[in-house]
Amino acid sequence: MQLERGHYIAIAATALLSLWMLTGLLSHEPDPQKSAVVKPVLNDVFAVQVERYHSQSVTPEIVIHGQTAPNRSVALTSELSGKVIKLHKREGDFVKKGQLIVEIDPQDKPQMLKMAGALLKQRELEHKANLKLVRQGLQNETKLAQSESQLAAAQAQVKSLEVQLSATQIRAPFSGILEDRKVELGTFLKSGNGIISLLDFNPFIIKAYAAEKDLLHIKQGAKAKGRTLDESIHDGVIRYVSSQASSASRTFAVELEIANPSERQNDGTTADILVPLGTTPAIFITPALLSLNEKGVMGAKYVAQDQQVAFAPIRLVKAESNGIWVSGLPNPVDLIVVGQSFVSPGEKVRAIYKEPILNEHDTIKQNLATHEAATSSNGK
Repeated sequence: MQLERGHYIAIAATALLSLWMLTGLLSHEPDPQKSAVVKPVLNDVFAVQVERYHSQSVTPEIVIHGQTAPNRSVALTSELSGKVIKLHKREGDFVKKGQLIVEIDPQDKPQMLKMAGALLKQRELEHKANLKLVRQGLQNETKLAQSESQLAAAQAQVKSLEVQLSATQIRAPFSGILEDRKVELGTFLKSGNGIISLLDFNPFIIKAYAAEKDLLHIKQGAKAKGRTLDESIHDGVIRYVSSQASSASRTFAVELEIANPSERQNDGTTADILVPLGTTPAIFITPALLSLNEKGVMGAKYVAQDQQVAFAPIRLVKAESNGIWVSGLPNPVDLIVVGQSFVSPGEKVRAIYKEPILNEHDTIKQNLATHEAATSSNGK
């Protein structure tokens, strides 16, 4: 079968296109912008930036989350029936011990007390007269016993009316802040009705629940610190440690007592008890310097004296908002702060210090030379 002219043209075009593509592939140069990232190398040794860290004495703490509470509180109630006729204080007011808060209508109690007082005076005079007559032998002792009984009844009547009259004036049993008032002017109260609550915040308390594993470090009477919602730190004393665990959570109630001369505080706000443990040397670093080894152990990479990379497991001592305190590293230690992801333990590296290392005992000229040498190395 003979090929037509169009078939020859198609075959020639295909051959030319294939030849052009092959020529382009053979002459293609790699794009330098798309080349792989390489390690920074100085004199055939990988360079890393290090920073020298020194350990300090740190006191780790057990942190127990809880809430604030008053030292004591009481719900004041009415001891008798009557109408509220005066409100001397309101919610949020600070009152001192014995200060008048609410008055209840005394009704006829003042008049009855006055009458009972007059009767008491009469009974006292009668008893004195009978006693004198008995001593003179002019009166028998039966009459004297009768007058003694009448005198005691009169005294009891006066005392009862004095108590009732005193109950019409609701006073603060101790100094504190008033909360949760339940009455208004004109409210009629019955015996036992609630009036207002009184909270004593000097000292104030932080109540929390400690785990079983922390209980051995928490002792009644030991000093501790409290951290309130505004991040303020207060010195205090552990005043109570429960000897019985909660059946639901297996935790133990703990109370920290904190002096509070201002007498002002909020009840139920978030707070922490900080129980100090033994002092230990630790280094303060950022968590970004930590890494995992091939076994999944948390630690940090540093440059040893032989200029080789080393890995040391760490133990968290204390955490703060801007970093962590860790132990387990040499002291001092040159931690790798830039390039730790590119090196492995045992690898030889060149350490470039982030800051020049100055010695306290060197002269000013020696320290200046050290600084200039470090600056020169960083610029190369």
